[in-house]
Amino acid sequence: MSPTNIELHPPEAANPATLGAVSLIIAAAAVLAGVWFGFRAWQQETLPDGAYALALLFGAPALALRAILARNFPAGPDHATPVSELLERLHRVEVSLRALRLARAHVYVGTSYAVVLAICLAAGLIGSREFVIIYAATMASAASVYLPWTSRQERRMHEQRSTCRSLLGDHRAARAWLIDPGEPSRTP
Repeated sequence: MSPTNIELHPPEAANPATLGAVSLIIAAAAVLAGVWFGFRAWQQETLPDGAYALALLFGAPALALRAILARNFPAGPDHATPVSELLERLHRVEVSLRALRLARAHVYVGTSYAVVLAICLAAGLIGSREFVIIYAATMASAASVYLPWTSRQERRMHEQRSTCRSLLGDHRAARAWLIDPGEPSRTP
């Protein structure tokens, strides 16, 4: 083979499943590191370790959610999409919607805990004002970025679920017509 016969191919796009697996591994590592920093902050009463723990523990769910969303098909379904693929798409979208709801709940729980910490600080039950301020700032920034992003992703998942259900209904109607062509309006 001479050097002039070599064909150059453009690099392939990264496989979404691989990206999802990498995101999941990074999310697990972030949770472990966050727990470690949290334990260290608790033992040594250090504010920077507590801040690192907060950032890692609240960033890890975003990475895990990214891993779950990466499993979805990149292109939308159409009438040529086989029923088996539509069912698989529908399953993946349902899993993604559950994960999005859990991620949103994670932010809500963290934000409500910030309110509880602020009340405890105001009542004099907590002595670490800096920790409460850092925690509240972390939660406010997480909520301001995370909630709109999850909302957009959820809207997209609802659209995909609606499209899949519609196409599955079309397939069922076509199948019913093939079984009994005398009644085209009959659907199972």
